[in-house]
Amino acid sequence: MEKELLHKYFSGETTPVEEKEIIDWAESSPENYQMYLKERKFWDAVTVNNIEMPADAAKNRKKINIWKYAAVAASIALLFSLFHSLNDSGKPEEKWQSVWAPPGQRARIVLDDSTVVWLNSQSTLAYPSSFGSGVRTVKLNGEGYFEVKKDEKKAFIVQTSQYDISVLGTSFNVFSYENKAAFEISLLKGSVRVSHKGRELSDVTLFPNEKAIEEDGRLVKGVIDNFNHFRWREGLICFDEEPFGDMMEKFSLYFDIHIKIENPTLMEYRPTGKFRHSDGIDHALKVLQRDLRFTYNRDHERNEIVIK
Repeated sequence: MEKELLHKYFSGETTPVEEKEIIDWAESSPENYQMYLKERKFWDAVTVNNIEMPADAAKNRKKINIWKYAAVAASIALLFSLFHSLNDSGKPEEKWQSVWAPPGQRARIVLDDSTVVWLNSQSTLAYPSSFGSGVRTVKLNGEGYFEVKKDEKKAFIVQTSQYDISVLGTSFNVFSYENKAAFEISLLKGSVRVSHKGRELSDVTLFPNEKAIEEDGRLVKGVIDNFNHFRWREGLICFDEEPFGDMMEKFSLYFDIHIKIENPTLMEYRPTGKFRHSDGIDHALKVLQRDLRFTYNRDHERNEIVIK
């Protein structure tokens, strides 16, 4: 794979066909994936530090600020970091790495056991570079869609700030941002067991097409009523009669901007529709203005939108 094409991909300038070519190549062998990670780390180091890239790597590309790039890039963008857990003696025990999906973007990761994980905007996944002989444990802060490779001898555990999710092989979606009170898990295939940390009696088991939502500190089971909500993996934000206030909270989270609603009549509306991450929040608000009567002002310095 040409490095120039990889750098083009990292900067969000590739076509859908080129993106698929790169993803297929990266997943075709461990060697290719390691090369992908190496180039990804190099690119992130360059952009985070806002330094000039070598001419042979970027053909005199101008300096890039990582935050500006993350806000406008249309394709997947990942930020990798490596860290070690320590045992009681203070010695390195296991190498871990983390992946973060910037605002307005999403990320796809293939783990050591061939499990596939999608991360939604502003989500982080921490995982070991390789799973040992015990359980397969990862840590999630945000929203993730998991396609877990089945292994009856090794449970797969997703740890969130309040709950642990244990599976053997299944597909499910988790919404659990540390700075948000909401927790929701939806199961598409297989079965999962959700355990509240410190409260074993509150454990819940889900089966296909079931979901569990935290209400007043406990998990309440229900049935998945709209599978479009999981299309965020395609870069879509889908709403089905969503309360306007809840919709703005999701926009605020996905696009990393504070939204203040000063028009109380808007709270009565429950819009339905689909928006692309890559179109940005201004496009989404202008589409909503076709059906709803409101105006808005955007303060870039304060990173705030006021809806009137």
